[in-house]
Amino acid sequence: MTVSKQKQFDIPFLNDPATLIEFSNGHTFVYVPKQGDVFNVNTWVKTGSIHENAQNSGVSHFLEHLMFKGTERYGPGEFDAAMENMGAVINAATWKDFTFYYITGVKGEGNQNFRAALDMHADMMLHATMPDDEIGETHNPNDPYTEANKRERGVVIEEIGMRSDQPWTKTFNVLNTMMYASGHPYQRDVIGTREIIAAIPRQSIVDYYNTWYSAPNMCTVVVGDFDLDSLIKDVSAAFDFSHRTHAAGHAMESVDAALTTPTEDMFTVIEASYQTSFVLMGFHGPCANDLRETIALDIACKALGEGRSSRLYNRFIEKADEPIFNMINLSQSRFKLGNVVYLQANFSHPDYRLVLGNVEDEIRQFTTQTPITDDEFDRAVKSLKVEFAETSETASGIAEALGESFTLTHHFDSYSDYLNVLSQVSRQDVERAAHRWLVVDQHYTAVMVPEA
Repeated sequence: MTVSKQKQFDIPFLNDPATLIEFSNGHTFVYVPKQGDVFNVNTWVKTGSIHENAQNSGVSHFLEHLMFKGTERYGPGEFDAAMENMGAVINAATWKDFTFYYITGVKGEGNQNFRAALDMHADMMLHATMPDDEIGETHNPNDPYTEANKRERGVVIEEIGMRSDQPWTKTFNVLNTMMYASGHPYQRDVIGTREIIAAIPRQSIVDYYNTWYSAPNMCTVVVGDFDLDSLIKDVSAAFDFSHRTHAAGHAMESVDAALTTPTEDMFTVIEASYQTSFVLMGFHGPCANDLRETIALDIACKALGEGRSSRLYNRFIEKADEPIFNMINLSQSRFKLGNVVYLQANFSHPDYRLVLGNVEDEIRQFTTQTPITDDEFDRAVKSLKVEFAETSETASGIAEALGESFTLTHHFDSYSDYLNVLSQVSRQDVERAAHRWLVVDQHYTAVMVPEA
């Protein structure tokens, strides 16, 4: 495969620049030179629950499981065993906007471990066979398990059941339903439902795989100490898409205007058999590709509600005469179609309206009356710098940051330019971002309280 574009860009804390390669088939490849014996190979696919519908909800996550079930060259379990034998760590994850797969290991004498890992990783990404006997038969999820449906289909259904019993998952799903209009791709749970996973046929999974696991939708990141020219040849040979002739799916960049209007319900109470109450508040935020605004809002979240020095922690836990919160935290999650700021808290007080009213008062004060101070601003900026530096210490941290940047924004600036943009954000920028996005009258709340 020929190279259609090649350029270098700087990576924070590293002496040598990274190299961006775009192959003529649309596959993106990034090499980050990092001295040492450790390597990471990480492939990100620009699809997740964002490209699902009511009929195949959860297929991205189900497919992630099935990707490890063999290819024409390697049978089920052989990839895992080979990586384990070389001491490598493998895993994958699915989220709303992306799915990614990675290997971290020691490159070995003459790079033999790395070459084997790259070969098997690419083979898995492009040639997954998804055998029927590994998927398991379709069935009624309420029927007793049989040997036929105990396969990966049953594993995912069990995972759904375990998640559904978790209070935070229940609360999050209720909040998510309120924050997006019916039909919005972010409204669906990434893992799907028991009924859909039990019924989805193999061909539907294969069709989804053929559509989205295509060259234009993939970015492979390699971090380690290698010769660039040899590495480009190795990656080009390993990721041979010539047999994948299906039309590539086009990643969603926006949604219909009708779907951007959330539901009218902004507050929901759920009763459950727990001893304490769980609350999630959600505030719509900027798009992930607006790096400056995203960073400004991150600083606001840190000062207001993240960590022991934040206002919410100090008022309701550290300095409270009788603390009613077991935990409280405010942070921003990045999404392609619009970030979300989540407030997460657990408390024991029986009057949830009083508790939530006090929290809203503190947020309102921060955004309108007593905005972020110089000291709070400096602490928050320092904290973000430390977190960024910690991410940049490891091969896996660098690869994942670049992959996420690619899938959410189509470029790598949100990682490569992060420190530069952070240094340009002013306290006034943070005030404006907090005032714009942390509007008490425009947030959504789901609270789970003990049964009466």
